[in-house]
Amino acid sequence: MEINVGYKLQQLRKEQGKSLRELSKLSGISANAISLIERNKNSPTIATLTKLILALNTNLTFLFEEEEVRDVFYIKNNTRPHIESKNSKVKLESLGTGLPNQNIEPLIAIFGKGANSGRKFITHQGSELIYCLDGEVEFEIDGKTYILESGDSLFFNGIRPHKWKNASKNKSKVLAIMATKHWLKKKSASA
Repeated sequence: MEINVGYKLQQLRKEQGKSLRELSKLSGISANAISLIERNKNSPTIATLTKLILALNTNLTFLFEEEEVRDVFYIKNNTRPHIESKNSKVKLESLGTGLPNQNIEPLIAIFGKGANSGRKFITHQGSELIYCLDGEVEFEIDGKTYILESGDSLFFNGIRPHKWKNASKNKSKVLAIMATKHWLKKKSASA
């Protein structure tokens, strides 16, 4: 089931009472581009999606959230909720969201040939665990390059400037588990 990213982003923006111009200013993405994304006239790159999500003070899990909160998620292969960015050749598949007090975002990321996170480095609160399932993915963190092949892992603090690219001639697939800014705020509020 493909997630309607544009609708979800528009819904959250309106719930927060933000105009397109306000979100544009917060995210650094033009109001026109945001409008096209919200109307499903344009597929955002992962870099653009990340900027919008951070500007809306949420995380990727929001896009996959269901109305129902459960204690157990069983998802058959090929039935996972997913987001596909045709512009950036990336498909993100949710491995489950909606547990009470959920503190991680588990995803399968499939990177097409030439896929990358963009020229600019990404920074965010929280940590990331990347486990390469297939192919070869290159991460650059704080100026150091890490090549992940099948079976390799990388665990890092998301505040470190980082970017990635598919270094394989074919598709690459990783398991990504993130503890996010959204979770950290909830945790610190309850401490």
